[in-house]
Amino acid sequence: VLFVTQYGALAASSRTRVFQYLPYLLQCGVESSVITVLPDRAIAGSQIVVTDNPLGKLPYYAWATWRTLSSGLRAWWRSRPADVLFIQKVIFPGPVRWLLSRCRCPVVYDFDDAIFTTEVREARSWLAAWKERRNARGLPGMLKLAAVAVVENEYTADFARSYCEVATITGPIDTELYSICDRTRRKPEAVVLGWIGSATSRQYLELIRGPLHQLSKRFPNLRLRVVGAESPHVEGLQVESKDWSLEEEEEDLRGFDIGLMPIADDPWTRGKGGYKLLQYMATGLPVVTSPVGVNRQIVRDGE
Repeated sequence: VLFVTQYGALAASSRTRVFQYLPYLLQCGVESSVITVLPDRAIAGSQIVVTDNPLGKLPYYAWATWRTLSSGLRAWWRSRPADVLFIQKVIFPGPVRWLLSRCRCPVVYDFDDAIFTTEVREARSWLAAWKERRNARGLPGMLKLAAVAVVENEYTADFARSYCEVATITGPIDTELYSICDRTRRKPEAVVLGWIGSATSRQYLELIRGPLHQLSKRFPNLRLRVVGAESPHVEGLQVESKDWSLEEEEEDLRGFDIGLMPIADDPWTRGKGGYKLLQYMATGLPVVTSPVGVNRQIVRDGE
């Protein structure tokens, strides 16, 4: 199997949709190789998409476009001896899609976001909006190229079914990497509300700023811990933030008492796969989330 991934293993999307499967495939006798469009060092660079200066983003987008083109050509060349070409979320331009359509092996296309929506999200620059519209236009072409699409939930599956066969895999979480934490042995001085994510999804914490303030008045021992982004200021609530790292991820999760996943309800967020919720629940955390998209299936209120 030849895999083409959007990012390296540090990105949750590529890690959970491709890289975590590689050892298991090898155990089953399936050999694989990976072409990564944007390597791990690009993760930090990609965070500039949340800054306010569109011109500052141009070098990153130009480099990413070049990497996409060159990776597509490499995929076409290296697919000749492959039995399956698996493309994870990459949107190749028309000429590259034409080349890949001439491949002798079947193509599987995986996407885990509602990248078909052209709705411009709040605080997005014209350059980010252009990128999203380009992806939305290119997605049908990628799906027509595929024998089957792998998606996260029914919302994205409904879109993909117009173009090819569909398989739905939500998440997924390798529970061998997580362990249940016995929180009954903790000191009762503080109850930690935890959130893990990235700078691009931090905006959703603003949705619960008011409720957190109200809770802090009723429960003075509450704390908010944010991993992977800057903590919002909440009056009356002690907040802290720390950088995310793959090596410390499980330890960070075990430091939470309650997992939070606030999210807006819009065409983009309905395509999300509830990854945070699955992580929280894999460590035995109770969770509080917005009833949006697949979250309604993952969490049953009050249970």
